[in-house]
Amino acid sequence: MNKYIFVKEIIDEWDPIGLLGMGCPDDEYDPEINDIVGLLSNIKSVDELTVGIQKVFIEWFEEDLTTKKCYPVALKIWNKFT
Repeated sequence: MNKYIFVKEIIDEWDPIGLLGMGCPDDEYDPEINDIVGLLSNIKSVDELTVGIQKVFIEWFEEDLTTKKCYPVALKIWNKFT
C-alpha cells in the first residue's frame, strides 16, 4: 500500500482536530499527511515519529496535542513501515 494512502487512512480516522467530524472536506489533513509521510524516511523510532506528528499539528494548527494522544497513531504508522 502507498505510504500516503495508509497514513491518510490513519490520520483521517483519528481526526485529531475534529475537522472531518464537523463536515470539513476529505482533504482537510492532506498537507499534514504529506509532512508526516516525509518524516518516515528519517525517523528511527516510534517515539521520534510521535514527536514528529505532534510537531506537525502544532505547526499547522497551533494545536498542542500531547505525545500521549499522538503515540497510538504513530505506533500504527510505525508498525506498518518497519
